Amino acid sequence: MNQSSLFRFAGWSAYVSAGATIFGFVTLITFFIVGDPFGIMNDVSSIIIVLSALPVLFTLHQLHRPAAPTGSTIALLIGAIAALSAAVFQIIFIITRKTYGDSVSLSYGIFGLSLVLYGYLALTDKMLPHRLAWFGIVAGIGYVLVITGFILGGENHPLTYIGGLASIIGYPTWVIGLGRQLLSRI
Repeated sequence: MNQSSLFRFAGWSAYVSAGATIFGFVTLITFFIVGDPFGIMNDVSSIIIVLSALPVLFTLHQLHRPAAPTGSTIALLIGAIAALSAAVFQIIFIITRKTYGDSVSLSYGIFGLSLVLYGYLALTDKMLPHRLAWFGIVAGIGYVLVITGFILGGENHPLTYIGGLASIIGYPTWVIGLGRQLLSRI
């Protein structure tokens, strides 16, 4: 796949991931008010979020690799493994309805760490706009805080709310901006 095709695919994947995040937020709120089938819809959107993030992570690796080959590779491995494991655990949950809460939660938190690392790389190598790098960091920290809150006290822990707010604002803003950046480079 040439660079133009990769950027096009990753740019549109970023938009899909943003849309799935917003849809997931709406279905999560609706699930807490109404119940199913909105919980299952939220679970499916979570799978779409992380799977559509994979081409984005790979493209970020391509962008940052010349300036930071080790850091970029570490961020890619952390993010890809976390995204794939989150998708697998989420699929198992949908099929069996047996909770794998800590495994799924931890995977999303580790995914957030890769966003923080890519945001840091973007600040240092200036491959992306400064503001976009910060939105990636905020999104990643949001994912980490959500999971920390879940582990410390469940869905009603203050860190869960703070992280949820940071990730629901930061992640879609970041991937939409990143998608726009990638599509403008083709």
